[in-house]
Amino acid sequence: MQPLFERLPPWASALVALLAGGAATLAFAPVSWFLAAPLALAVWFALLPGATPRQATVLGYAFGLGFFGVGVTWIFNSLLVFGQAPLVVASLITVLFVLVMAAYPALLAGLAARFLPLARPAGMLALAGGLVLMELARSWLFSGFPWLLFGHTVLDTPLQSWLPLVGELGAGLVVALLAVAVVTVFRPGQRWLGAGLAGMLVIASVALGLVRWVEPGGAPISVAMVQGNIDQARKWDADGIEYSLGIYEDLTHEAGGVDLVVWPETAIPALYVEVQGPLGQLAQSLAEHDGELLVGVFDHQAAGRHVYNSVVNVTTGAGYNKRQLVPFGEYIPLRGQLDWLDRLLAIPMSDLSPGEGDGRMQIAGQMAGVSICYESAYSRHIRAALPEAGFLVNVSNDAWFGDSLAPAQHLQIARVRAVEAGRPMIRATNTGISALIDADGRLLERSGLFTREVVTGSVQPRQGVTPATATGMGPAVLAALVLLMAGAAIRRRAG
Repeated sequence: MQPLFERLPPWASALVALLAGGAATLAFAPVSWFLAAPLALAVWFALLPGATPRQATVLGYAFGLGFFGVGVTWIFNSLLVFGQAPLVVASLITVLFVLVMAAYPALLAGLAARFLPLARPAGMLALAGGLVLMELARSWLFSGFPWLLFGHTVLDTPLQSWLPLVGELGAGLVVALLAVAVVTVFRPGQRWLGAGLAGMLVIASVALGLVRWVEPGGAPISVAMVQGNIDQARKWDADGIEYSLGIYEDLTHEAGGVDLVVWPETAIPALYVEVQGPLGQLAQSLAEHDGELLVGVFDHQAAGRHVYNSVVNVTTGAGYNKRQLVPFGEYIPLRGQLDWLDRLLAIPMSDLSPGEGDGRMQIAGQMAGVSICYESAYSRHIRAALPEAGFLVNVSNDAWFGDSLAPAQHLQIARVRAVEAGRPMIRATNTGISALIDADGRLLERSGLFTREVVTGSVQPRQGVTPATATGMGPAVLAALVLLMAGAAIRRRAG
């Protein structure tokens, strides 16, 4: 069978790859059409056999342009609206980011065409392993961008059962293997291999779904998440602190008697010491009904002049400082060399210091794993609090993203973390989407987007350890390496 690349002119192959990359984003929230992921990958994979390394690199770059060009358009909104960057600057930075991210699939495709027998099943399997290593690199290099990983798409499908076993990278490998199955089904002489691979993956997924890795531990916790929906610009006005305090205090009084009230990330645009008095009074009134108040606020260390993005349990005084800061949002990398960029962006509190610790905090009489906003995209930060933590708390400020794809994508990532860890998550945001997520990733309660409301419900803490928590990304990376080395070895023997 003639390779697909050889049957199409180069420009047509690049266009197909570009469209496939864009279509792959349909598998992610808010659309969540799971089959778009393996089918889009299958189209891209099918283009690579017969291509030279240079041609394959172009095809990989085209796929990446489509994928990131559609999937991360929210970056433009963050820069233009929240960062108040000029239109030209926001556009250029967004385009540059997409161009850089597209280099990952370009490099993967080029190396695969050079070192793997892509016309054989072993070569395709190795390519699936390469996709996992590509996502690993993207999650780590230059502080990492673990967003739109293919393992996130398995939520609400039978393949979700892979998440607590091998984590998001392992689930991504399963998605890539499904894509390989689709490709081989259409190859003469390989059809039964493709059908068999797909069948085995589905059967294994269903069987894994019968396994229960964790069990209830501790009493349920009643929760109220306060979503103030305060405009970013209004928040930083001269009277922004008093205005924000007034709204959140009023909403908190509406919450009623619950075990825990959670305010979102930087709910109050002030240092904790500046608002400790009124917050303490509110916490005292909640304590009369055995309730605790958890607040997202800035904190500081006077000795080192460090300012942190923090979560403070006002009732007990315990605190947590965000470890994984957002480049160009909470700090400027290489500030000495990129000072000019800092002057173009008007982002408040953009010179923060990273915190330390593992995120564990005693909340409502039980141990919790606390994270802030973007940290939910990093599985290693969530795992650090486990297995001691019986539930997870994530506070976020998704107002950065505006009315874009990102709030739904961020919620999808939070749900993945809950399934991986086998822990429920309390997720409080400024503008939505706030949610109570159970240990199986189901949404128990959720808010609207850009609504002012209080979301109430309860979560059941869990105990036990999922394999993904115990071993992290190790098994997925090992499996990917084995597939990759086996494919490369077959290519070398074939000459």
